[in-house]
This record gives sequence, structure tokens and C-alpha cells, in this order.
Amino acid sequence: MLTSLFLFTACGGGGSGGAPAAVAPPVAGTSTGTIGLLITDAPVDSLSEINLDVTEAILIGDMGQQTIFEGSKTINLLDLANFNEPIVFGEVEAGSYSKIRLRIENIELVEADTGITHHPKLPANGKIDLLDQGGFAVFPGRTVLVEIDIDANKSIHVVGTGSDKYLFRPVVKVNVLDGGLPSKLARLEGVVAEIFNDPAGSFLLCHAEQADSCIIVNTSEDTSIFDAEGKPTTVDVLAVNDPVVVIGRFRHEDDDDGDGDSDNDAGRVDMDFELDALVIEIGGTASQVKGVVVNPPNDNGKFELAVGGGQTMTVQLQDGTKIFGVDGALDPAALLTGTTILVEGVVEMSDNPDVNDLIWAALVFVDVESDEESLSGEITDEPNPDTRSFRVSADSADICVEVAEEAKIILVSQDSDGTISKEGMFSDLELGQSVVVFGQSGVGGCFQANEVVVDLTGQP
Repeated sequence: MLTSLFLFTACGGGGSGGAPAAVAPPVAGTSTGTIGLLITDAPVDSLSEINLDVTEAILIGDMGQQTIFEGSKTINLLDLANFNEPIVFGEVEAGSYSKIRLRIENIELVEADTGITHHPKLPANGKIDLLDQGGFAVFPGRTVLVEIDIDANKSIHVVGTGSDKYLFRPVVKVNVLDGGLPSKLARLEGVVAEIFNDPAGSFLLCHAEQADSCIIVNTSEDTSIFDAEGKPTTVDVLAVNDPVVVIGRFRHEDDDDGDGDSDNDAGRVDMDFELDALVIEIGGTASQVKGVVVNPPNDNGKFELAVGGGQTMTVQLQDGTKIFGVDGALDPAALLTGTTILVEGVVEMSDNPDVNDLIWAALVFVDVESDEESLSGEITDEPNPDTRSFRVSADSADICVEVAEEAKIILVSQDSDGTISKEGMFSDLELGQSVVVFGQSGVGGCFQANEVVVDLTGQP
């Protein structure tokens, strides 16, 4: 059984309660390494929530099976469009691994326009096997991050009406970051367990209900800190027991402090990974609101946000409000009329029906509309490896498809007790296979594919 170092919920209200004790997790020894399991997703417009109940995660390889997570954890995939969510960081036996097995017990879909909920049937008893091509290794004393992308856009299909409207067939990609770091920001919730003097502004963040699930958080001059009312403050007000939300980036460095592990914690708490905070929200009172910019920010940083149902809110940008797009930090000039954004901050409710509710913004994400197209059908000729092309019968037409060299090819199959999702190669494509192709229509009539999902389950 893996020893848990860190287990947080990515989004929602912060917890409360007594301060957990500061616990020093085990340091990877000569026969162990560390693995971090992260979940992420891409945005979906037609649904407001996609809630998965994850109950188990298992590594399978030369060392046999190692359970790295067991319990019950609800994940809203739509909360992960801009973040990744750590499931667990912990110590495992060093060795080669070929498979990650997830177990899901329930899925709940909430329609954006109506609020109607659906519970699609889980294929193969909710077991999903993720195979990385060639497997991956966990080396002694080193850390490997594994990012699991559960692509909701490509996993959820509209197949009918009423209670059976949706079909869930998981399309999952595995990205092994051996020595690397994820591109998305991390969003963690917990309570402050200990405040460190060296360096000033650093502290230990622990899960509210699991005292041994902790990570060190570092602050800098670039860290924006907001109090329980959503107003700017300083790190000096932070106290033990405070519930906080931290948004930032993971750090993994070589040992430069002489304490024998691979971080620079100077003997505080031995961890391979720490978090460099960009935003800290104290009090667990922040909310997330998605909408469309009605007018650009005025000179005081205020603008209106259409949030659906004919309702608008007022957004107040503040000293320290961070604005991000898919390529990094932005300035308020990016908040143009008609732009879809996600605002995180504390909502101040108005008692006057003629006055909008106000959200004190700590963080704004600018959504970029995807111009990705898709087509689905059967492969109608033998795929040509020289031109990396084939033809697909889609929408009563026979369409040429050209597959880019860097394109992902995902093979989704099913055995007697589980769904299998693995990355394939062009040579795995065959005449008669059912495929969904993602990309853009190209010049000359050929569809330019950046991803091909091959459905080998044999189900409608």
C-alpha cells in the first residue's frame, strides 16, 4: 500500500476544524520512488457538472499491484478545465509499470441550461485500465508525475432522449512527466498546519481531515493573498488553522540544502514536491462564476458579467487579481466584450434587486473557444502509412483524413471486466474500425486530424 503524502480536493469550499499535526512524510529510499497522480480535463459547453466518484487507483507492473488510492473521492471534471487536481503523491516501490487502473462507482451529468441530472451507465463495472505505450519507470529516489486527462468532450455522447440521453465511454490519455512539471496550474484546499520562518511566508498546507496529507507552500512578492471577504491582504495575517485555497505551480528541484532529499526545504519537512503560490484565498469563502463579459473593465477595474438566465454580476478587479489564458498571464485588456471567462473570488450578495451581486476577483481565467472540429464513422479503406491517410464514411460522405505525425491515436476497448484506454500508433488503424476524428477541415478536401479515437468496444 502506498504511503499517502498528499490528497486534496481541487475545487469547492474550504474545510474547517482543528489543525492537523505537521507530519514528515517518508523520504524515498534506495528501493522506492515517488509518484504523483493528477487528474485534468478540457471544457465542455453543454454541461455544468460532470461528477465522477473515484474509489480506487492501482499501479500494475513488475512489482505486482500497488494500491495508490482507496476511498471515495468526487471529482467534477469541469472544475479541471484550467487546473489539474492531485489525487495522491506518495512513495511506491521502484520499478517498471505498464498500467494504471482506476475504479469509478458513479457518474453524474448536470445539463447547463436546465439543471437536469443524468446518471449514465458505467461501462464494464466502472473499471478503467490506462496503458502507457512502453510503460514507465519509477526510479529510486526520483519522482514521476502522471497526468491523467479524462476527456469529457470525447467521452460523453448524446445518443437519445430522456434518462438514457447520454452514453459514457471513457477516452483517457496518460502523460508521464518524468522529471517534468504539468503545464496547468494546481488548485489545492486545506488548512494551515504550520508556518515556517525560513524562508518567510512559507507554510505547511494539510488536508482538513487527513493530518498526514500535506505539502509545503512557498510565497513570493508575486503571490496575491486575499482575506475571507475577498479583499487583498498580506501573508502576515495567515495563521495556523486557517482554511485556505492555494493556486500555484508545483516545484521539483535537485537537493541543494544538504538534507539528503531532492528539494530545498532546509530540513523543514522532507518532500520532493512543493507548491509555489500565485494566489492564496483565506477563509474558504471563495466561489467560481463563469460568464460572458458584457463590457470591458472601466478605470476602476469594474465590469459586468452575464452569467446566464438573463442575470448579470459585477466583477471588481483588485490589486493582485491574476488573469490567465491558455498561454499564461494576461492583463485586463484581454477582457473584451463577448469573451467567456471564469472568475474566482468572494461574492458579495446584494439586498437590492436593482443592484447586481458583486464578486471580488482573485483570479480570472479567459476561455479560448476551440475551433476543433470532429467527424465520426467507419474507416472505408486500408490506411496508408506512407501518406498517413485513410477515408471515413461520415455524414453520408466519404471523407479523406490525413493524420499529423504528432497526432494522438487513442484505442478504447473493453474486456470481460473493464474498459481499456491506451495510446496507439498509425499501424493500429484498420479497415472497418469505428473512429472519431478531431481536427480541422483542410485544403483539398482532406480533414487534418490531430487526434483519432478508435472505438474497439463493439457497442453502439
